[in-house]
Amino acid sequence: MVEFMHQMVMKATKAAVQITHYVAFNCDEVFTIDNQSWLSIHCYVVENWVRIPILISLDRVVTTLQVHGSESIIKVFIEALMTNGGL
Repeated sequence: MVEFMHQMVMKATKAAVQITHYVAFNCDEVFTIDNQSWLSIHCYVVENWVRIPILISLDRVVTTLQVHGSESIIKVFIEALMTNGGL
């Protein structure tokens, strides 16, 4: 049931992005009490002069020796857009 709901939300998100003239992405890095880093990715579209926020993803940012800092955030961002609807 959850997977079906996710598919419906992503279908509606894609439709909103396709018809809008303005799309903006917002990323907020947040930390949990056990010091994990998470990236909240939102998409904003404008429809009839109203800004509509859409949650794209909430993904954990994992820093490794090969990928760290802003590189890991960019990696999470791009992967989230590709796997969560291909926006």
